[in-house]
Formats: sequence, C-alpha cells, structure tokens
Amino acid sequence: MIINLHKIPVWLKAAVCLILLVITIAGCKKDTPQASNQTLDGSTIKFVLNDNFTFGVVYAALTSVSLQDSLAKPGPYTFLAPNNDAYALIHVAYPATMYSFAYVPPAVMLNTMRYNTLDGRISFKNIPLTENKPYKTHTGGNIYVSKYLDGTDTVTTINGVKLTSMDNPASNGFIQVMPKVMNPEIYPNAVAYLHSDTTLSLFAAALQRSGLDKSLLQGNDVYTLLAPSNNAFQRSGKLGTNLGVSTLDSILMADPVKLANLLKYHTIKGRYFDGDLFRYAKTNPTGIATLNTGKVIIGGDPGGFHTITFLGNGNQGIPSGIAVPLSYNPVTNNVNIPCGNAVVHIINQLLIP
Repeated sequence: MIINLHKIPVWLKAAVCLILLVITIAGCKKDTPQASNQTLDGSTIKFVLNDNFTFGVVYAALTSVSLQDSLAKPGPYTFLAPNNDAYALIHVAYPATMYSFAYVPPAVMLNTMRYNTLDGRISFKNIPLTENKPYKTHTGGNIYVSKYLDGTDTVTTINGVKLTSMDNPASNGFIQVMPKVMNPEIYPNAVAYLHSDTTLSLFAAALQRSGLDKSLLQGNDVYTLLAPSNNAFQRSGKLGTNLGVSTLDSILMADPVKLANLLKYHTIKGRYFDGDLFRYAKTNPTGIATLNTGKVIIGGDPGGFHTITFLGNGNQGIPSGIAVPLSYNPVTNNVNIPCGNAVVHIINQLLIP
C-alpha cells in the first residue's frame, strides 16, 4: 500500500518528529562515559584501609599528607600497605592519628606514601618467577619484586620483604600487605643519595677521593653498597689496623689506590636487599664476593628486624651490623635504601679485607 504523505495531518507529523528526537537524545545520554575523576563506592582501597583496624596506622599516615582520597578514585591502583605490626617495629603504635606523624617532614611522608602506590591492578600472585623486577611507583622511582621457589613454597618479596598477604581486592585495585615499612627510591643513582645523607659524608668523600664515585657508581651497572656511617669511620682506628681514614682530612690525604681497595670491599655487584642477602647466604656460607675479589660473610637472623650482619676477613670475628639512626624517624631505615642503580645498607663498622 502506498501512503500519500501529503494527506498526513500536520499535527501527526510533528508528533512523530518529537518522538524521534526524544529517542535520539536518550540514546546519546546512554553512551556518554562517566567522568574519569568520579569516585567509586564504599569498597575502594580508601574504604578498605579505613574500615580495617589492621591498616589503622598507614591510613593515619595517608591522612597526614591528604592522600587518602586519592585512593577512592577509579584508578585502578595497587597499594602496598604496611600493617600495624610493621609500624610497631619503628615505634609507631596503634591507634594512630594523622598527628602521630607531625614530626616527620611532609615531603618525606608524602614520598613514602606515594612510593607505596602503583598504577594498575597488579596481581603478584600471577606474575612469573623473577628477580628484582622493577615496577614504577607514584614517586617515579621503582619497587623491586622477586618471586622464587623456596623448596616447595613460592615466595614473593618487594625490596627484599616477604609479602604478608597478596592481591586483596578492592573495587579500584589491589592491596598488598607488607610486614615492614619500606624506604622510598628517590635518587637516580647512589652518588646522589650519598651526597644527600649527612650521616654518610665521610663515605661519600672517600668514594670521591678514590675515584669510585664516577667509575662505578654513575654508570649503568647496579651495585649493593655496605656504606659505613660517619661514626664507623671515626671509630676505625680502634679496629686494630691503622686504616688512616678516621677523619675527613685523613681521607683527603689517603692513597687513592689503597682507599679504592678498601671501598671495593664494601661493594657488591648486583642488587641485593637484606632478604636477598640472607637467601644467598643459605647456599653460599663462605660469603659473597666483593669488587676487590674478597668475600664478606653474611650472618644474623633472617626473621628479625635489622639483624643482618657482615663479617670482614680482617675484622677478627667481630661482625658489622646495621647502624642505628642518629635521630628518630619512623619512615626511614638504615637498611634496604633503594636507588636507581644501587641498594645501600648503612653499617656501623668498617669491613677490613
């Protein structure tokens, strides 16, 4: 049947056009995406942290630098959450508030919390076996993830620390539970870090005098530094061997070749967090090779906190341990300090080859 359009009433034509317009507008609204900064529901990472007393201290830390709301955004994110026990190791007790961190410089706290935040929903349960694989964080620095077999067990570590619990889901990502608080990676190389840490000024001067600061620590290779604190250098005259490096003046006058040999004994090729060193020691009890072809014996309690020790060949059986920080700071430690091309462990005694 052929319809004569000229005989359709004007009012009916208008009605049909109106209906088609409404349908078109409705269809366009249905396809419009949500704003990218719209927050999600109450199962976001922010909500899970706030709702679980296990994360009370880290939530207070986030609040102290106003980062808690960022973890309510769509993301997705992966957040590395130290539990309350991790903070107890550095003397921050639960319950905590944002004011518990009032004595920490805001920039330090901000870097620490941003270092614990990664873009993407990263499942550490599903990654393959790997050694210190870098993952970029919100600071721009990396965390280093290892996954390896220990007998019949599969172990996953971040910066040498074994995860307590993995892939805890939130609506906008995952929460990975950490038993220790990590140092953030801020500096692109070890030299930049050493010059920023006033407790290592003598070690930095010795590296410069020996020429190792440029030949080793500013290249593309990766190292582990057993960095003696200033106090370790100052007490070096009591070790029974005249090293001649107990003051800045003596370091600046030291023979560069002899000084380089001493410092190479404090340098290991490769990236070794303390967990990596303990693991190495299980299969290599005679020690780990250093750059001067000597060996340093790794000891201590793998299950402890800052209990790793280093025994030099000439130290008469007296091992060096991790130096105690000169000032109380609950977000930095003297072990497992990551840099772009190194890991630094600050020790309390020089190692004698």
